[in-house]
Amino acid sequence: MAVAGDWHADTDYAVGAIARAGARAADVIVQLGDFGYTFRPAYLDSLDAALAEEGLVLGFVDGNHEDFDWLLQQPIADDGLRYLRERIVHLPRGLRWQWGQLRCLAVGGACSLDKILRTPHTSWWSQEALSADEVGAITAAGGAEVMFCHDCPAGIAVPGSARREAGVPPDELRATAENRDRLRMIVDAVRPIRLWHGHFHQRYQSLLDAGDYRTVIDGLGRNSDPIDNNMVVVDVAALGRHVAVTPASGDGRVNPFADADAVTPTRPLNRVRGSRRRGETPA
Repeated sequence: MAVAGDWHADTDYAVGAIARAGARAADVIVQLGDFGYTFRPAYLDSLDAALAEEGLVLGFVDGNHEDFDWLLQQPIADDGLRYLRERIVHLPRGLRWQWGQLRCLAVGGACSLDKILRTPHTSWWSQEALSADEVGAITAAGGAEVMFCHDCPAGIAVPGSARREAGVPPDELRATAENRDRLRMIVDAVRPIRLWHGHFHQRYQSLLDAGDYRTVIDGLGRNSDPIDNNMVVVDVAALGRHVAVTPASGDGRVNPFADADAVTPTRPLNRVRGSRRRGETPA
C-alpha cells in the first residue's frame, strides 16, 4: 500500500503520485489529509480516472484544509465510508478496519495556523479540529496497531515547527496545541505501534516513548516536495511492526502479523489482498 501526505487539491501532483504508486505495485493509497480543499468535481474526476488506470483505490483522512460544509453532507455508507467517487472514499474520524490481525484507525483533523488570513466557510471551516466528543468516542473503542492521522500528537518535536509557528497569533498556537493534546489522548488510549501523519509538510521519523508503550511516528511532506518525500510504499504485513517497538520472536525475527492475503477489510480497501511482499521503501 502507499501512504501519502498533503496534496492540497493539486491535480497534476496527485495524478503523478497515483501513477508512482501504481508503478510501485501498490494496491491502495491512504492519503493523510488536506486532500480535496473545495472538492472540485474536475479534481475528483481526474483522480478517479487515474486510480482506475492504475487499478487503485484511495481513502483519505480529513485535514484542516477541507470544505467540511460540503464533505460532511455526503452520506456515510453502511461500511462506514463516504464515497466521493467510485475509487475515492473519505475515512471519517474514528473509522476502524482490519487487515488480517492488523487493526487500523483513521483520525483526521488539525488546526490552521493561518486562520486569521482565511474566510469562514470559504477557505476555513470550524470543523477542522478534533472535538472532545470525538476524542471520547475514539478512546472508548479500544486499541489499534496503526493510526492514520493529519495532525501529530503532542510529545513529538516536529522538524521546522519553530519556523512554522513564528509570528502566529497566540490564540492560534493554543488551538494547535490543544488539538495535538487531544490527539495524544487518543494515542495514549489506542497505543499504536505506528502512526502516520501529514500537516507539517516534513518527511521525518521519530519515536514517541510514553514509558509503558512506544509508537513510531512518521511525518510526510506536501505536494511541492519530491514525491519520495510525500509518499512511501509499505508492505501491509510490515505496517504493524517496527524494530524500535516490536519485540523479536525467539528465533530473532520480528513477530509478524497475519499474512495480508488473508485480509477481508472494509470494501474500498480490499485490493490490498493482492499486495506484493516487500519492505517499506520511498515511492
